[in-house]
Amino acid sequence: MRLFWLDYVATWRERKVWVAAGLFLYAVLAMPPLLARPPPHIASAVETWFGTADPFAMFMYVWTDLALNKLIAIVAVVLAGGVITRERDLQILPVLMAKPVNISRYFFIKALSASAVMATLYVGAHVLAAPYFSFAVRGFRAAPFFASMALHVWAAIFATALCATLAVTIQKRAASSLGSLLLLMTLIGASFAGFYNPAWRNAALFNPFALAIEAVGHLRDLQVSHVVAPMVALVLMSAVMLALGGAAARRVEV
Repeated sequence: MRLFWLDYVATWRERKVWVAAGLFLYAVLAMPPLLARPPPHIASAVETWFGTADPFAMFMYVWTDLALNKLIAIVAVVLAGGVITRERDLQILPVLMAKPVNISRYFFIKALSASAVMATLYVGAHVLAAPYFSFAVRGFRAAPFFASMALHVWAAIFATALCATLAVTIQKRAASSLGSLLLLMTLIGASFAGFYNPAWRNAALFNPFALAIEAVGHLRDLQVSHVVAPMVALVLMSAVMLALGGAAARRVEV
């Protein structure tokens, strides 16, 4: 636990984390201008999918899909794309392995630390944005906004775990980062498939990012079950991904 905390604190001193924080801040500040003149085809599509012209529905769609989903993919790669392989390439992994910690445990510490940083950035962006959105976004409602956050943050954690796992599986930082980004963008691109075509809804729920937008899909009748059930599924998916990464880490040459 102490090593996890030390790594978490040390990660916050890295420039890449502050760049990621700047990206989240930019997403917050860019939302009202984006919503001021939404493209007509997007406004029409959102009204069809959600069955309402409520401006808050438009806000949640844009905030979730454009400002956050795409950003999560980039930040996850930045935070976790070099787990263990970075230390190996810098020739410090043998020194670390001389300590009383095996490589799988070290992977879990690094992956969990990156996930915690991601969660802090994500939740922090919502907490700081809520007062601003309350007067800058027409029809803003805090309850569904934070309910969506509580669910979607687990998609961010899953994305970070996925990047860490691919890093130790592929063992080449450039290739694993590119593969992670392509895979995450594919999953994100398909996350609203159940909205585009209701016949695909059940199949789409195998996609972690489709689970993450369940709260957005029930803005008019949001219930606790719409958040808790997909959250449990996302927690399990993240745990499985970390377990796969721990197994793959054993094959990394020290």
